[in-house]
Amino acid sequence: MNYSTIEIVNNKTIIYKQSISLLSILNKHNIHIGYQCKSGYCGTCRIQIIKGRVHYLIKQPIAALFKKNEIFPCCCIPNGNIIIKI
Repeated sequence: MNYSTIEIVNNKTIIYKQSISLLSILNKHNIHIGYQCKSGYCGTCRIQIIKGRVHYLIKQPIAALFKKNEIFPCCCIPNGNIIIKI
């Protein structure tokens, strides 16, 4: 399996290989962000994606009023290398 990276603006770079949620990857590397539902409904975990793509485990998060460059790490998986801002 290939390794990919998650670069966090003004913080650090994480190398990962598992196909698990972005929230799980961040927590595993002691990067903690607020979350509640883990299903894309509440929007508490929203962060900004600068570069790269993610794949959602659900059809689309239904949290109200999210912008094009926002992602919900609780229910998405990085699709290769990404850069995010928390």
